[in-house]
Amino acid sequence: MDAQIKEKVEKLYTINEYGFRHQVPEAVADPDLVEYFVKNYNIKTDIHRTCINCQIRQITKYEDKIEESDEFRVRCDFIPRGLPKGSASKIKEISQKSDIPIDRAKKLLLSTVDPVAWAELMFGFSDEDERWQIRSYQKEQVRCTAKRTAWREGRRSGKTFAAALKLLYYTFNLRVLRGRDAQGNDVILGPEIMIVTPYQAQLTNLFEEIESLIKRNVDLRQEVSSGTTDSLYIKTPNYKMEFKNGAVIKGFVSGLGMKADGSGGGTMRGQSAHVIYLDEMDMIPEEIIDKVVSPILATTPDTILIATSTPIGKRAKFYNWCLNRSDFKEDFYPTNVLPHWDKIKDEILEESTKESFEIEYMAQFIEGQYGVFRPSWIHSARADYEYYDGLEAGLIKKDLGVSNPAEMIISIGIDWNKNAGSEFVVTGYSPSNRHWYALDAVNVPAGEYSSKKWADEVIALNYKWKPSWIYADEGYGHTIIEDLLLYAHNLKAKQGKTPVDMETVQLSERLIAFNFSKNVILRDPTDGTEIKKPGKHYLVENAVRIFEEGLFFFPYSDLVLAKQLMNYIVLRRHASTNKPVYGVENERVGDHRLDAMMLSLAALTLEESVYSGKALPICQPSFVGRNNSADDYTYPPNEARNILQSMQKHKVPGALHVLEIMRGGGSEEEDRAVKELYKKQGIWPTSTGKSRPNRGNLTNRTQQATSVLEGLRQNNSGWIPLNSGEPTLSSPQRRGPKRGNIKNRSWRKK
Repeated sequence: MDAQIKEKVEKLYTINEYGFRHQVPEAVADPDLVEYFVKNYNIKTDIHRTCINCQIRQITKYEDKIEESDEFRVRCDFIPRGLPKGSASKIKEISQKSDIPIDRAKKLLLSTVDPVAWAELMFGFSDEDERWQIRSYQKEQVRCTAKRTAWREGRRSGKTFAAALKLLYYTFNLRVLRGRDAQGNDVILGPEIMIVTPYQAQLTNLFEEIESLIKRNVDLRQEVSSGTTDSLYIKTPNYKMEFKNGAVIKGFVSGLGMKADGSGGGTMRGQSAHVIYLDEMDMIPEEIIDKVVSPILATTPDTILIATSTPIGKRAKFYNWCLNRSDFKEDFYPTNVLPHWDKIKDEILEESTKESFEIEYMAQFIEGQYGVFRPSWIHSARADYEYYDGLEAGLIKKDLGVSNPAEMIISIGIDWNKNAGSEFVVTGYSPSNRHWYALDAVNVPAGEYSSKKWADEVIALNYKWKPSWIYADEGYGHTIIEDLLLYAHNLKAKQGKTPVDMETVQLSERLIAFNFSKNVILRDPTDGTEIKKPGKHYLVENAVRIFEEGLFFFPYSDLVLAKQLMNYIVLRRHASTNKPVYGVENERVGDHRLDAMMLSLAALTLEESVYSGKALPICQPSFVGRNNSADDYTYPPNEARNILQSMQKHKVPGALHVLEIMRGGGSEEEDRAVKELYKKQGIWPTSTGKSRPNRGNLTNRTQQATSVLEGLRQNNSGWIPLNSGEPTLSSPQRRGPKRGNIKNRSWRKK
């Protein structure tokens, strides 16, 4: 393909003002270009110009992967160029018999072959009406007959509207063979359409869009056989809209609770469909695609698949369908294709970071060049639930799949700000599934008597959630913290305390001031030695690890937190230490709720995890238990843990090796070195049999650990084993921070 041909191909695209190249809707290909592709690739030309352009774009896009002798690989029926020859007399006949204008009769006939003409006829769309028209790129999408399509579009570009039109066209016009009746006649009915969205709100939005269109046409409304007078669809047990022609539109949510049955895919598994629509596919778990969608496509390859999404950065199936699969037709339209883009772009730019703008509105597959939290992590953390009014066990169990909400450990993070108002984020940690959940988020605006309002909110949230810990930014709020601690102290002597008072007294143990600029102290889980880390860096690193491993979830509707996560960047590196200096790209977006969230996460890690010298494997990285089963995240029985803690406390040699056996880790070199050391000390137990611990299940590892411990007990008379009178990991005794002045108290880790 020479340079002149490539130049002509480029006229089917445009480069927008932000430097991104995308296709031009309804472009007209140069005649010489069409002739070249007919000669070299045998493309079809007796079809709609949209299809001619599509063939040229597709072949050019994959020219390095497709030999010139190969044909266009997208399976489709192509769009007719228009009405067949001889239609003029038929149009005239319709006009006379129905007593309608010729233009109306032509549209009636055209609607039998053109989905856009059908939509305009059914719902009153007109190119003459700017408020009620189908945009040029939406017309291409509605007309397209490809079996596999991927719509990559920016936010607010109108994907839902175009999808509703296309699905309705299939509902009333696609006919499928459903078998034969008792007399042996073919049963032809409308299609089964399956919609999958990552969140409930998106599913509701799409069904409401479909419903609102149907209600515009009295005749179509009468064809719906489901629902009630007010609603044309049902919501339980799943979303469904049924039609008299046998068509049915079914809706499913692929969010957080879909694996409650242990199978992945939940009630979607085993479904059949003639049309599958995946909304915001990049946010749908890969397991859903593998266990629900792929089996349908493998069983019925003629099933139509439409996948739409604004990319979130991950290089998964949607990325491959858009850029690496020549049998998929990709439609790529950034938000700037909107006819009113110039009226809204300034507002969008002001409220976006460079990275979020390119992802959300330019629909780019980028993972972030300097953002602290990767876009894919952020979107994976967004889940289909809303914030709660308290520890509502039934709702939390249903929404989040937490088997025992009462066991959740609650923490609150607070970031005070005299301009943006103070942010409060409540986080719950479930020990049973090792996940963190944002349970509540509150912004109390700044204003008159701000300190009083903020202090009242602390008391209210403390009573509502009864947290184990409250970590508050010491900076601007140090006076509020001191006042609350004094108030809690004075309440202890009060007679006739109310339930709120009883909880407020607990602030003296729960409320901890956190100074971003000072060090935090962790405990090495192997030997108990202190590890110092800068407070701000620890907050960020802790949150990043939790997000990276997919352990944190927050409501999809919390756009404030989502935007602030995307807005958080490394501003620069410190000149002397090379440590990152964190900040925000866009001051209007800010980071105050994000800081509150990170404080709530840090509270649990610093107070309850193995890095605080306690038992819970909070923040324990997954690689610690490498190459083993789910037992890797389960600590051995209490006896072995208690012995280990006592070994650490009394600085007994061997604690590291015992811990490695418990985790199933440790390299062969480490094992040999430790074994030689133990032999010299005369404490290596021969009953283990091997220098390297067996990578078996938890029971095997516990037996080996116990064997080593027994050898140490017998050969190390200086070691006093734990037997009574000491706090253990299985029954931790909390000790609150030492109550001195604010400086003494802020970072003291006991």
